[in-house]
Order: sequence, then structure tokens, then C-alpha cells
Amino acid sequence: MTAPETFQRARRPEQKEERRLHLLETAKAALRNGMEVSELGLNELARRAEMTKSNVYRYFENREALLLALLEEETGRWQQELDERLAAVQPATGQQLAQAFAGASAAYPLMCRLLSILPSIIERNISQERLKEFKLRTIAMTAAVADLLHARAPALPAAAYITFMRLAIPLMIGLWPLSHPAPALCEVLAVPELEPLRYEYESELAAALLLLLRGLGSD
Repeated sequence: MTAPETFQRARRPEQKEERRLHLLETAKAALRNGMEVSELGLNELARRAEMTKSNVYRYFENREALLLALLEEETGRWQQELDERLAAVQPATGQQLAQAFAGASAAYPLMCRLLSILPSIIERNISQERLKEFKLRTIAMTAAVADLLHARAPALPAAAYITFMRLAIPLMIGLWPLSHPAPALCEVLAVPELEPLRYEYESELAAALLLLLRGLGSD
């Protein structure tokens, strides 16, 4: 996408959406190329997007608002990925469901990365109005994924999948940083006797989700 001109202010809705998407794509590229979240301030985003900082503020109130928008976008793509994976094995067993869920999650590392800092960083510097909007969308997303899971794996009642989603999200939040430790900790965990403390995201998440499904009454 061509970068918007820095001296032109978007006035039409389609122009504003184009610039908003340009900012999201610029941020996404930076994070996927190894930039730390702490390094992605709005000054740096403006520089990379070839826009003025004042223009960036028209679309995102701060860095956390930008990250929240990225998380919502990536989550939507994850839902589609999950649907496609489950469509290939329906009706899915508990094990197939857990593997599809974990595999779809691992396929979107940026989503997992942002989700892991959602309660500790992102949600701590967002306006109440934006937080309420996000939480209402989260409830809708949870219900939609629960309905999807029930349709693809009807062994459990629909209500059980709401509980499943409520508990699966904290598992994703916690397992990502544990399975992606800082470089210094990676060296420490390389010691053979510390092998029990090493985590692998996809396989560990699948195992945990299968235990959860079995606890809820699935096969």
C-alpha cells in the first residue's frame, strides 16, 4: 500500500480508513520483523508510515489503542483459520478440536504476543469508552467461537463451549510468554535439569485444552 501523503489530511471516510489500515499494516510489519512492543511508540510509527505524529493521533489515542486494534484484526483472522481447520475434521473429536484450536493459535503469533500483554499492558492505558467497546466485542467473539466449536464438535452442549472459551483465553495468555522466554532465560533453561520448566506453545496448549474438554465432558 502506498503511504499517504504527509501534507494531506484525510477527509472522506474511505481516505480515513485507508490511512488507518496503512498504520496498522506498518505496525504489524515492524512487530513481525522483530521489533519489541516497547519500541513501537507513535513517533516511531509515524516515521515508518511517513505520516506526521499529529496525523497518527487522529486514528489512535496512544500506542495501546494501536495494539488493541491490531489484536482485534488478528483475532478475526484466527477465527477464520480455526473454522477452516475444524471444517476439515468435522465432526471433530475432543482431541481434534484441541489440536485445531492450538494449531490455529500458533499460526497467529502476533495475536498470541498481543494477547499475552493484554491485561498487564494494553488494557491499562485505554479509555473507558474504548475498553467497554472492546469487552463487548470480546463477548460477541467468545459466543461466536463457542457456536462454531459446538457446530463442528457437538459432543458438548453449546453452553459448555462458553466455559471452554472463558478458560482457554487465560491459557493462551499465560502459555505464550512461558514458551517464548527472554534470551537470558533461554540459556538458563538449556540446562538439562531445568527441562521440566520448558514450554512449547502449540503442544502444551493442545494438551491443556484437551484436559479442559474432558473435564467439561467431551471425549
